[in-house]
Amino acid sequence: MYFDQAQFGKRLKELRLLRGMTQEKMAEVFHCTTDHVGRMERGREGCSIDLLVEIAVYFHVSTDYLLMGKASDLAADRKRILDVISELSGVAKLNCQD
Repeated sequence: MYFDQAQFGKRLKELRLLRGMTQEKMAEVFHCTTDHVGRMERGREGCSIDLLVEIAVYFHVSTDYLLMGKASDLAADRKRILDVISELSGVAKLNCQD
């Protein structure tokens, strides 16, 4: 699997549009130029690691999603969290009985 700059740009544009942002607003938020945003969205230019992380945090997505299109498995994550909560609840009950 290889990084596809054009697909990265499409995902970035989609996230921006889902937020109802213009390229100008996005440039303002990320302290870059509108031209840079446009070039990233068209797959003509990349971004720094710092900007990549900032974008991921802002849009609440993973860097894996931005770079490779891999969305996290939210259902599996939720199940793992609930399993841990259940296990910790059982441990807490045992400690309360002592």
